[in-house]
Amino acid sequence: MHLLPSLAGPPEDPTRFIPLLIVIGLAFVIPVLLARFKRLPVVVGEIFFGVIVGPSLLGWVTEGTILNFMSDIGLAFLMFLAGMEIEFDLIFGGQKKRKDEPNILLSSLLIYGASLVLAVLGGLAVQRIGIHGDVWLLAFVLSATSLGVLLPILKERELLPTPFGQLIFLTAMLADFITVILLTIYLIVLDKGFDVQVFSLSLLFIAFFIFYRVGPGFVRLPRVRNLIQRLSSATVQIKVRGAITILIAFVVMAEFLDAELILGAFLAGMIISLIKRPEDDGLVHNLEAFGFGFFIPIFFIMVGVGLDIQALLSSPNLLVALPGFLVIAAVIKLIPMLAVKRHFSWRDLFAGSFLLNTHLSLEVAVAVIGLRAGLFDQATSTTVIVFAVLTVLLMPLLFSLLAPKAPEKAEPYTLIIGTSKLGLTVAQQLRAHGDQIWFMLCGDEEKRMLDEEGFPYLPVGIDQLGELDPAELRTVLILHDDDLGNLELSKQARQIGVEAVIARVQDPQHLPKFDAEGVKTFSPALERATMVSMMARNPNILALMTTTSDERASVEMTVRQWEVDGKQLRDLDLPGDLLVLAVRRKGQLLIPRGGFSFKLGDRVSLLGGHEELGEARRLFEG
Repeated sequence: MHLLPSLAGPPEDPTRFIPLLIVIGLAFVIPVLLARFKRLPVVVGEIFFGVIVGPSLLGWVTEGTILNFMSDIGLAFLMFLAGMEIEFDLIFGGQKKRKDEPNILLSSLLIYGASLVLAVLGGLAVQRIGIHGDVWLLAFVLSATSLGVLLPILKERELLPTPFGQLIFLTAMLADFITVILLTIYLIVLDKGFDVQVFSLSLLFIAFFIFYRVGPGFVRLPRVRNLIQRLSSATVQIKVRGAITILIAFVVMAEFLDAELILGAFLAGMIISLIKRPEDDGLVHNLEAFGFGFFIPIFFIMVGVGLDIQALLSSPNLLVALPGFLVIAAVIKLIPMLAVKRHFSWRDLFAGSFLLNTHLSLEVAVAVIGLRAGLFDQATSTTVIVFAVLTVLLMPLLFSLLAPKAPEKAEPYTLIIGTSKLGLTVAQQLRAHGDQIWFMLCGDEEKRMLDEEGFPYLPVGIDQLGELDPAELRTVLILHDDDLGNLELSKQARQIGVEAVIARVQDPQHLPKFDAEGVKTFSPALERATMVSMMARNPNILALMTTTSDERASVEMTVRQWEVDGKQLRDLDLPGDLLVLAVRRKGQLLIPRGGFSFKLGDRVSLLGGHEELGEARRLFEG
């Protein structure tokens, strides 16, 4: 018995979801099958199995309305996540560099610009060896780089923080960003001619600029921030919904402007990259899970379904031309690297050029778009995709053989400025904890004292503080008696990028100046009373804080979770073996009792075991 009335129209085809089931099933099975081949990107397997189930072999899956639509969403998500990889701090951060290091931004622009010029010549050369297609599209393929393949390799090798890693990464970012823009402009000009349509593309960038200028300030308004935090539960996920709304909005705008959806999606990803905050790592994880877990695999499998292997096999000249294609691409990436020859070895240059010669996401998109626009025939589109897959298989392997070794990480040390009785006592206690301690000299008398105590000192004076490498500094302790002198040294330490700067302040009236610089302070006039009051509540507090046992530690955390905002200390589910020492709020040091209420932004000092501190960090910071 049918409880629902039958709908007008012909019955739906009961088999219409079978191709989707096959594709989704492959998306689940492929990573399992490739688990043993850790160096083989999953997307290569997705394209390969797409060929198997597609018309070229088994014919189980063909292009249809549902799969084509979901494939387009997958392409949009792919470019959206690529846009999120753009790090504007790296591009415009004005990084401090040593004299023997290249200017990362200028060098990257030079390398990419030279690659683009050579890629145009390379497109002509590729045509000469038998791969026919639009020269400019071939140039875009040759000049681009797969950021999604390159970034994990640099991270795995721990090369990303090095000048070499930054140069390669920034060059790849520029290649992704500029290629998407040039591709979109070229397709519009080719279709419409050089008319007002080209300038209408600026509307996308105007929308991007509006989001960039208004978005961060809007989401940081107290009421908006509290609302977002309250709606960021597992069932609502308001941040994810907002990010996807921005993605679709820019895709729709791009479609209305007759631009390729990849530009709109890429700009949407850049917006998220600009407005997200450090605590939004969960948002990035959720978006990646949403994209790579569902839509993006559909896109790559459908790329394989759309490949006409027969067309490639029936053109032996294309198969013969593939090695030439690879050689041309390698030359295009190697020659521009010569611009930084005086900063790196030949081994580094070859390794970097090989890694920049990985082609996948954007290049596959160019092949698909070229086929749809009639700028590539089926055989050429297939050849470009096969070329991209080969670079992903070969180039990381060649890079691994030649790649520079990651620099050995020096153990971070604590720098003490001020060889007073206090400084020496602090150094002795830190050394008892196993910390590495260095002093900065001010004169011969200090040198004699340090030699007697057996403490090392740097071969530079305080006037050369700005030349130190902040990556090697765990903490800078400034313990002179001169408040203003300590303030100036604190500013210098913060300017070179040292996060943890602690200064001694004699006069409490100077505390706001230090707080404005982000410097943590120790004021004897205030801290002695604070310590006595804490000991009154817990007589063992001093012994706990000064123990040299590695099983306990004292750390500071910032309240970032809205669930903690307004909650009293007695109501927090803190581990039993954990002590809340103090709370710093807007320059005031507060001693919390059971009825103390926390607020967002509070800096909480805690003492406890490593496991208990980990639980507390999840509670306060997420």
